[in-house]
Amino acid sequence: MKKKRLPKKHRMKNYIIKNSEIIQEKLASSFYDKPINIVNPFINPINFKSVLSQLESYIPLHLTHNLDGIYIGDFKDFKKNNRDVNASYKDGGIFVSNEQDDEADLIDDIIHEIGHSLEGQYKDHLYGDEVLEGEFLSKRRTLYHLLDDNKEKSLMDFLDPEYSLDFDMFLYQTLGYDYLRLASANLFYSPYGITSLREYWADGFENYFLGDRRKLKELSPILYNKIKALVDNEIE
Repeated sequence: MKKKRLPKKHRMKNYIIKNSEIIQEKLASSFYDKPINIVNPFINPINFKSVLSQLESYIPLHLTHNLDGIYIGDFKDFKKNNRDVNASYKDGGIFVSNEQDDEADLIDDIIHEIGHSLEGQYKDHLYGDEVLEGEFLSKRRTLYHLLDDNKEKSLMDFLDPEYSLDFDMFLYQTLGYDYLRLASANLFYSPYGITSLREYWADGFENYFLGDRRKLKELSPILYNKIKALVDNEIE
């Protein structure tokens, strides 16, 4: 059935209200000056304006220069390899799953990927002197001797700092994060930081803002100091 057309004055009022809402949405949909692109809507209710406000309270502006924008949606790459992936950084963009539990879940995903976005720009500071790698591999070596002996463990290269899907699955599926959380409690801030040198960095960066900063400094002093130097804008 064709709807009855509203009088002109009501149509104009609705037009103003609708466009006002669109303008407000656009104003709320940027992280500093970086555009937010919602490809698919969130599955669960998310106060996105609050998320952006909190992100700007955590992350200094100078740490976003290598970021072009944030994309939110149901991305196929997140469903590969039977791994729960919620976010990634690629070619200047942060890609985040639209399936988030709540605002806190979304915030930690984005901050983690901001950490990854800094790796290219500050590669020499982070990895050039190999001191951070040394701290990471020392922890990996110690962890190897703390873990229960099994066939899979003997096949893993604990002294390779690069990402390996086999090693990731060994941690995530074979051992499980509940077991790792106990086994690595005095070595790594969280089990995901064991995955690779790059994840050690990004996990530390995330928890510098969202976790217990004193604990991070005690566990990983080199990692902590490299993060702090970036945050304090002490890198030339």
